[in-house]
Amino acid sequence: MPSQVLRFPDGNMVMTDIDRRYCSREVPMRVLALGLCRTGTLSLTKALKTMGYSHTCHANDAIFSNSRDCELWMQALRAKFDGKGKPWGRKEFDQLLGHCQAVTDIPAICFAEELIKAYPEAKVIITTRDVDAWHKSAKSTINSLITSPFFHVFNVVDAILRTRVRMVRPTFAKAWNELFEGSFELNARRVFFEHQEKIKSLVPSDNLLIYQLKEGWEPLCKFLDQPIPSISMPHENEMKVMQQKFNKALLYNAREYLIQSFYLLSSGSFILLVLSSMCGDEIIGPRLLSVVWSLVDQWKLVLAAMSNP
Repeated sequence: MPSQVLRFPDGNMVMTDIDRRYCSREVPMRVLALGLCRTGTLSLTKALKTMGYSHTCHANDAIFSNSRDCELWMQALRAKFDGKGKPWGRKEFDQLLGHCQAVTDIPAICFAEELIKAYPEAKVIITTRDVDAWHKSAKSTINSLITSPFFHVFNVVDAILRTRVRMVRPTFAKAWNELFEGSFELNARRVFFEHQEKIKSLVPSDNLLIYQLKEGWEPLCKFLDQPIPSISMPHENEMKVMQQKFNKALLYNAREYLIQSFYLLSSGSFILLVLSSMCGDEIIGPRLLSVVWSLVDQWKLVLAAMSNP
């Protein structure tokens, strides 16, 4: 599919269709930001961009920018947690993350140990915040979304219509459930601290930064040996903005559902027309044939109208 521009309240994103199985490392991996979601991961992503890092892989990449990444993330998740397939090492991460100089957020944080082993030369950052504030934020946004009945309905619709984002919801649901051992409600606070302690045990203290966004540029730039930018520290993904983004994403989903539905209807109509031409109009009847022809005439107009939000 051609690239599309998705327009969100916090900025536009370009949706692509890249199969990274055929990619390799293009730039060195320099930063592994392995803090949990809703600890300032998007703000850190923007901060690293401001500091000159070429690209930081964030959840938004797989959700919005290049949903085909979820095919590989799911492969990695199944290998690690289900024992299906080869466990991932540097070769596989280089394919998926070869265009990135930094990585943060889910699903990457599910592979903290593997990424640290694959890229021992990279600096490691744990973004953190007050556990109660984090729990409230994560529960009302990501966990609320993943546990919603509509989430499962969209999964089924995506699979039936074979939308380009059909692997996104299963991938993030699996990553979230594995990260919190099947229950955010029961395990979230414990996992919050255990996740940090695990990373601390794997990384030498001089290569690790425990960081809160409210500390500003100074500790981050000092750790990364970078000059302090002249602009203020980014503050992204506030709960209200994130909810607006989710709502806008649903509109894009609805648009694709309509496009795919018309595509499938038109494909079925084409098959019926072929059968009719081979076997005679009586195979489907004149009235139905008229409807079929109407669908064929209209679907391109509908697709053209839906091509831009």
